[in-house]
Amino acid sequence: MKPTAARFLSLSIAALPMLAPVLPAQAQAWPVKPVRVVVPAGAGGAADILARMLAEPMGAAFSTSFIVDNRPGAGGVIGSEIVARAPGDGYTLMVSSNTLIIAPSLYRVSYDVRRDFTAIGSIASAPNLLVASPELKVKTLAELIALTRRTSGGLAYGSPAVGSAAHLTVELLARAAGIELVHVPFKSPQQAMIETISGRIPLTVAGVSNALPHLQGGKLVAIANMGAGRSRLVPDVPTPAESGIKGVDLVLWFGMFAPASTPSALVARINQQLNAALKSPATLARLESLGFDPAAGTPAQFNDQVRREEPMFARVVRDSGIKAD
Repeated sequence: MKPTAARFLSLSIAALPMLAPVLPAQAQAWPVKPVRVVVPAGAGGAADILARMLAEPMGAAFSTSFIVDNRPGAGGVIGSEIVARAPGDGYTLMVSSNTLIIAPSLYRVSYDVRRDFTAIGSIASAPNLLVASPELKVKTLAELIALTRRTSGGLAYGSPAVGSAAHLTVELLARAAGIELVHVPFKSPQQAMIETISGRIPLTVAGVSNALPHLQGGKLVAIANMGAGRSRLVPDVPTPAESGIKGVDLVLWFGMFAPASTPSALVARINQQLNAALKSPATLARLESLGFDPAAGTPAQFNDQVRREEPMFARVVRDSGIKAD
Protein backbone atom coordinates (compact mmCIF):
# COMPACT_ATOMS: atom_id res chain seq x y z
CA MET A 1 0.00 0.00 0.00
CA LYS A 2 1.30 3.46 -0.88
CA PRO A 3 2.12 5.73 2.09
CA THR A 4 -0.45 8.32 1.03
CA ALA A 5 -3.21 5.71 0.80
CA ALA A 6 -2.23 4.18 4.14
CA ARG A 7 -2.19 7.59 5.75
CA PHE A 8 -5.64 8.40 4.32
CA LEU A 9 -7.03 5.08 5.56
CA SER A 10 -5.64 5.56 9.05
CA LEU A 11 -7.06 9.08 9.24
CA SER A 12 -10.47 7.82 8.06
CA ILE A 13 -10.51 5.07 10.65
CA ALA A 14 -9.45 7.48 13.37
CA ALA A 15 -12.29 9.82 12.41
CA LEU A 16 -14.99 7.15 12.69
CA PRO A 17 -15.48 7.46 16.47
CA MET A 18 -16.01 11.19 16.06
CA LEU A 19 -18.42 10.85 13.09
CA ALA A 20 -20.45 7.94 14.42
CA PRO A 21 -22.41 9.93 17.04
CA VAL A 22 -23.19 12.81 14.67
CA LEU A 23 -26.11 11.37 12.68
CA PRO A 24 -27.88 9.78 15.66
CA ALA A 25 -27.49 13.04 17.61
CA GLN A 26 -29.10 14.99 14.76
CA ALA A 27 -31.93 12.48 14.54
CA GLN A 28 -32.52 12.60 18.29
CA ALA A 29 -32.40 16.42 18.56
CA TRP A 30 -36.13 16.83 17.93
CA PRO A 31 -37.91 18.28 19.80
CA VAL A 32 -36.03 21.22 21.28
CA LYS A 33 -39.09 23.51 21.41
CA PRO A 34 -42.90 23.17 21.68
CA VAL A 35 -44.80 21.37 18.91
CA ARG A 36 -47.81 23.10 17.36
CA VAL A 37 -50.79 20.87 16.59
CA VAL A 38 -53.07 22.66 14.14
CA VAL A 39 -56.76 21.72 14.28
CA PRO A 40 -58.55 23.06 11.18
CA ALA A 41 -61.81 23.35 13.12
CA GLY A 42 -63.22 25.28 16.05
CA ALA A 43 -62.73 24.63 19.74
CA GLY A 44 -65.02 22.05 21.29
CA GLY A 45 -65.45 19.91 18.20
CA ALA A 46 -64.37 16.29 17.96
CA ALA A 47 -61.00 17.01 16.30
CA ASP A 48 -60.21 19.60 18.97
CA ILE A 49 -61.18 17.24 21.79
CA LEU A 50 -59.01 14.45 20.39
CA ALA A 51 -56.04 16.74 19.79
CA ARG A 52 -56.15 18.04 23.36
CA MET A 53 -56.63 14.53 24.72
CA LEU A 54 -53.40 13.42 23.00
CA ALA A 55 -51.38 16.59 23.62
CA GLU A 56 -50.64 15.81 27.27
CA PRO A 57 -49.38 12.20 26.95
CA MET A 58 -47.43 12.94 23.75
CA GLY A 59 -45.91 16.06 25.27
CA ALA A 60 -44.86 14.06 28.32
CA ALA A 61 -43.35 11.33 26.13
CA PHE A 62 -41.21 13.86 24.24
CA SER A 63 -40.54 16.18 27.20
CA THR A 64 -42.04 19.21 25.50
CA SER A 65 -45.38 20.94 25.05
CA PHE A 66 -47.85 19.96 22.33
CA ILE A 67 -49.88 23.16 21.82
CA VAL A 68 -53.25 22.91 20.06
CA ASP A 69 -53.86 25.75 17.60
CA ASN A 70 -57.46 25.99 16.32
CA ARG A 71 -57.66 27.40 12.79
CA PRO A 72 -61.26 26.94 11.58
CA GLY A 73 -62.75 28.22 8.33
CA ALA A 74 -63.58 27.26 4.75
CA GLY A 75 -64.31 23.64 5.53
CA GLY A 76 -60.91 23.13 7.15
CA VAL A 77 -58.98 24.66 4.24
CA ILE A 78 -57.46 27.54 6.25
CA GLY A 79 -55.84 25.31 8.85
CA SER A 80 -54.82 22.68 6.31
CA GLU A 81 -53.04 25.27 4.15
CA ILE A 82 -51.00 26.40 7.16
CA VAL A 83 -49.71 22.87 7.65
CA ALA A 84 -49.14 22.26 3.93
CA ARG A 85 -46.84 25.33 3.80
CA ALA A 86 -45.01 24.57 7.05
CA PRO A 87 -41.46 23.15 7.08
CA GLY A 88 -41.23 19.42 7.63
CA ASP A 89 -39.27 19.74 10.84
CA GLY A 90 -41.79 18.08 13.16
CA TYR A 91 -42.83 21.32 14.85
CA THR A 92 -46.11 21.68 12.94
CA LEU A 93 -48.53 18.76 13.01
CA MET A 94 -52.25 18.54 12.34
CA VAL A 95 -55.22 16.60 13.70
CA SER A 96 -57.94 16.50 11.09
CA SER A 97 -60.86 14.41 9.91
CA ASN A 98 -62.32 13.28 6.60
CA THR A 99 -62.76 16.98 5.83
CA LEU A 100 -59.12 17.06 4.71
CA ILE A 101 -59.88 14.84 1.72
CA ILE A 102 -63.39 16.20 1.11
CA ALA A 103 -62.46 19.90 0.95
CA PRO A 104 -60.57 19.81 -2.39
CA SER A 105 -63.82 18.71 -4.10
CA LEU A 106 -65.69 21.70 -2.69
CA TYR A 107 -63.21 24.55 -2.39
CA ARG A 108 -60.34 26.05 -4.33
CA VAL A 109 -57.31 24.89 -2.36
CA SER A 110 -53.61 25.58 -2.75
CA TYR A 111 -52.53 22.12 -1.66
CA ASP A 112 -52.70 18.57 -2.90
CA VAL A 113 -53.49 16.03 -0.19
CA ARG A 114 -51.19 13.35 -1.63
CA ARG A 115 -48.34 15.72 -2.46
CA ASP A 116 -48.33 18.08 0.52
CA PHE A 117 -49.18 15.89 3.53
CA THR A 118 -47.87 12.70 5.05
CA ALA A 119 -50.00 10.66 7.40
CA ILE A 120 -48.57 10.03 10.86
CA GLY A 121 -51.33 7.75 12.02
CA SER A 122 -55.03 7.19 12.50
CA ILE A 123 -56.51 8.27 15.84
CA ALA A 124 -60.13 7.17 16.03
CA SER A 125 -63.35 6.67 14.13
CA ALA A 126 -66.99 7.17 15.05
CA PRO A 127 -70.33 6.56 13.41
CA ASN A 128 -72.91 9.29 13.09
CA LEU A 129 -76.55 8.81 13.99
CA LEU A 130 -79.48 10.04 11.94
CA VAL A 131 -81.80 11.38 14.63
CA ALA A 132 -85.28 12.85 14.49
CA SER A 133 -87.48 15.12 16.52
CA PRO A 134 -90.11 13.13 18.45
CA GLU A 135 -92.67 15.41 16.77
CA LEU A 136 -91.93 13.64 13.48
CA LYS A 137 -93.44 10.46 14.98
CA VAL A 138 -91.12 8.02 13.20
CA LYS A 139 -88.94 5.42 14.88
CA THR A 140 -87.39 3.45 12.02
CA LEU A 141 -85.70 4.16 8.71
CA ALA A 142 -88.54 2.43 6.87
CA GLU A 143 -91.07 4.75 8.54
CA LEU A 144 -88.93 7.77 7.70
CA ILE A 145 -88.64 6.77 4.03
CA ALA A 146 -92.39 6.24 3.79
CA LEU A 147 -93.09 9.64 5.40
CA THR A 148 -90.59 11.39 3.14
CA ARG A 149 -92.25 10.00 0.04
CA ARG A 150 -95.57 11.42 1.25
CA THR A 151 -94.07 14.84 1.99
CA SER A 152 -94.06 17.37 -0.81
CA GLY A 153 -90.60 18.89 -1.24
CA GLY A 154 -88.99 16.37 1.12
CA LEU A 155 -87.94 16.66 4.74
CA ALA A 156 -85.20 18.99 5.98
CA TYR A 157 -82.15 17.75 7.85
CA GLY A 158 -79.29 19.56 9.55
CA SER A 159 -75.56 18.87 9.46
CA PRO A 160 -72.44 20.58 10.87
CA ALA A 161 -71.39 21.98 7.48
CA VAL A 162 -71.63 21.69 3.73
CA GLY A 163 -69.46 18.78 2.61
CA SER A 164 -69.04 17.30 6.06
CA ALA A 165 -68.99 13.53 6.39
CA ALA A 166 -72.44 13.82 7.98
CA HIS A 167 -73.76 15.74 4.97
CA LEU A 168 -72.31 13.30 2.44
CA THR A 169 -73.65 10.29 4.33
CA VAL A 170 -77.23 11.57 4.27
CA GLU A 171 -76.91 12.45 0.58
CA LEU A 172 -75.85 8.85 -0.04
CA LEU A 173 -78.85 7.66 1.96
CA ALA A 174 -81.25 9.86 0.00
CA ARG A 175 -79.90 8.63 -3.34
CA ALA A 176 -79.86 4.98 -2.27
CA ALA A 177 -83.41 5.13 -0.87
CA GLY A 178 -84.81 7.24 -3.70
CA ILE A 179 -86.10 9.99 -1.40
CA GLU A 180 -85.78 13.75 -1.23
CA LEU A 181 -84.10 15.34 1.79
CA VAL A 182 -83.28 19.03 2.02
CA HIS A 183 -79.90 19.94 3.54
CA VAL A 184 -79.72 22.76 6.09
CA PRO A 185 -76.09 23.44 7.11
CA PHE A 186 -75.20 24.86 10.51
CA LYS A 187 -72.00 26.13 12.07
CA SER A 188 -71.65 23.25 14.50
CA PRO A 189 -73.16 19.83 15.25
CA GLN A 190 -74.49 21.19 18.53
CA GLN A 191 -76.43 23.94 16.77
CA ALA A 192 -77.98 21.48 14.30
CA MET A 193 -78.97 19.17 17.13
CA ILE A 194 -80.59 21.99 19.14
CA GLU A 195 -82.71 22.88 16.12
CA THR A 196 -83.92 19.28 15.87
CA ILE A 197 -84.62 19.01 19.60
CA SER A 198 -86.74 22.15 19.29
CA GLY A 199 -88.64 20.64 16.36
CA ARG A 200 -87.66 23.39 13.91
CA ILE A 201 -85.60 20.94 11.80
CA PRO A 202 -87.10 17.42 11.74
CA LEU A 203 -83.83 15.53 11.22
CA THR A 204 -80.14 15.94 11.88
CA VAL A 205 -76.92 13.95 11.98
CA ALA A 206 -75.11 13.78 15.30
CA GLY A 207 -72.22 11.91 16.88
CA VAL A 208 -73.23 9.07 19.16
CA SER A 209 -71.86 10.67 22.34
CA ASN A 210 -73.47 14.06 21.61
CA ALA A 211 -76.84 12.52 20.86
CA LEU A 212 -76.91 9.93 23.65
CA PRO A 213 -78.10 12.15 26.55
CA HIS A 214 -80.93 13.51 24.39
CA LEU A 215 -81.90 10.02 23.24
CA GLN A 216 -82.04 8.87 26.84
CA GLY A 217 -84.10 11.92 27.79
CA GLY A 218 -86.61 11.35 25.00
CA LYS A 219 -85.73 14.61 23.22
CA LEU A 220 -84.44 12.81 20.12
CA VAL A 221 -85.24 9.53 18.36
CA ALA A 222 -82.44 7.50 16.75
CA ILE A 223 -83.44 6.43 13.25
CA ALA A 224 -80.23 4.83 11.97
CA ASN A 225 -76.56 4.32 12.81
CA MET A 226 -74.84 5.61 9.68
CA GLY A 227 -71.69 3.52 10.16
CA ALA A 228 -70.81 0.05 8.93
CA GLY A 229 -71.78 -1.62 12.21
CA ARG A 230 -73.74 -0.99 15.37
CA SER A 231 -72.35 1.15 18.19
CA ARG A 232 -71.77 -0.30 21.63
CA LEU A 233 -73.36 2.86 23.09
CA VAL A 234 -76.62 2.44 21.16
CA PRO A 235 -76.68 -1.27 20.26
CA ASP A 236 -80.39 -1.26 19.42
CA VAL A 237 -80.01 1.25 16.56
CA PRO A 238 -79.62 -0.55 13.20
CA THR A 239 -77.51 0.54 10.24
CA PRO A 240 -79.04 1.45 6.85
CA ALA A 241 -77.70 -1.85 5.50
CA GLU A 242 -79.73 -3.73 8.08
CA SER A 243 -82.79 -1.83 6.85
CA GLY A 244 -82.08 -2.82 3.26
CA ILE A 245 -80.22 0.34 2.16
CA LYS A 246 -76.75 -0.64 0.96
CA GLY A 247 -73.60 1.46 0.51
CA VAL A 248 -74.32 4.09 3.18
CA ASP A 249 -71.45 3.78 5.63
CA LEU A 250 -69.10 6.76 5.41
CA VAL A 251 -67.52 6.57 8.85
CA LEU A 252 -66.18 9.75 10.42
CA TRP A 253 -62.46 9.35 11.15
CA PHE A 254 -59.69 11.45 12.66
CA GLY A 255 -55.94 11.25 12.20
CA MET A 256 -52.65 13.05 12.64
CA PHE A 257 -50.74 14.53 9.70
CA ALA A 258 -47.49 16.38 9.01
CA PRO A 259 -46.07 18.32 6.04
CA ALA A 260 -44.93 15.92 3.30
CA SER A 261 -41.27 16.90 3.71
CA THR A 262 -41.14 15.53 7.27
CA PRO A 263 -38.44 12.79 7.43
CA SER A 264 -39.82 9.26 7.60
CA ALA A 265 -37.73 8.49 10.69
CA LEU A 266 -39.34 11.40 12.53
CA VAL A 267 -42.81 10.35 11.35
CA ALA A 268 -42.13 6.88 12.74
CA ARG A 269 -41.08 8.31 16.14
CA ILE A 270 -44.21 10.44 16.42
CA ASN A 271 -46.39 7.52 15.29
CA GLN A 272 -44.89 5.31 18.00
CA GLN A 273 -45.87 7.73 20.74
CA LEU A 274 -49.26 8.43 19.16
CA ASN A 275 -50.06 4.71 19.27
CA ALA A 276 -48.76 4.45 22.83
CA ALA A 277 -51.07 7.28 23.90
CA LEU A 278 -54.04 5.68 22.12
CA LYS A 279 -53.44 2.37 23.90
CA SER A 280 -53.18 3.83 27.40
CA PRO A 281 -56.06 2.90 29.75
CA ALA A 282 -56.90 6.55 30.41
CA THR A 283 -57.19 7.41 26.72
CA LEU A 284 -59.14 4.25 25.92
CA ALA A 285 -61.64 5.03 28.68
CA ARG A 286 -62.04 8.60 27.46
CA LEU A 287 -62.52 7.50 23.83
CA GLU A 288 -65.11 4.94 24.86
CA SER A 289 -67.05 7.52 26.88
CA LEU A 290 -67.17 9.77 23.81
CA GLY A 291 -68.31 7.00 21.48
CA PHE A 292 -65.04 6.77 19.52
CA ASP A 293 -63.33 3.59 18.41
CA PRO A 294 -59.51 3.85 18.78
CA ALA A 295 -57.69 3.22 15.51
CA ALA A 296 -53.96 2.95 16.17
CA GLY A 297 -51.88 1.85 13.20
CA THR A 298 -48.86 2.58 11.03
CA PRO A 299 -48.27 5.63 8.83
CA ALA A 300 -48.44 3.37 5.76
CA GLN A 301 -51.83 2.00 6.76
CA PHE A 302 -53.28 5.46 7.29
CA ASN A 303 -51.72 6.80 4.09
CA ASP A 304 -53.34 3.92 2.20
CA GLN A 305 -56.72 4.70 3.75
CA VAL A 306 -56.49 8.39 2.81
CA ARG A 307 -55.50 7.60 -0.77
CA ARG A 308 -58.25 5.00 -1.09
CA GLU A 309 -61.03 7.21 0.26
CA GLU A 310 -60.14 10.52 -1.41
CA PRO A 311 -61.59 9.59 -4.85
CA MET A 312 -64.61 7.99 -3.16
CA PHE A 313 -65.57 11.23 -1.42
CA ALA A 314 -64.92 13.20 -4.61
CA ARG A 315 -67.35 10.92 -6.41
CA VAL A 316 -70.05 11.45 -3.78
CA VAL A 317 -69.66 15.24 -4.01
CA ARG A 318 -69.80 15.13 -7.81
CA ASP A 319 -72.75 12.74 -8.06
CA SER A 320 -74.75 14.63 -5.43
CA GLY A 321 -74.06 18.01 -7.02
CA ILE A 322 -72.93 19.46 -3.69
CA LYS A 323 -71.54 22.99 -3.88
CA ALA A 324 -69.78 24.98 -1.17
CA ASP A 325 -71.55 28.10 0.08
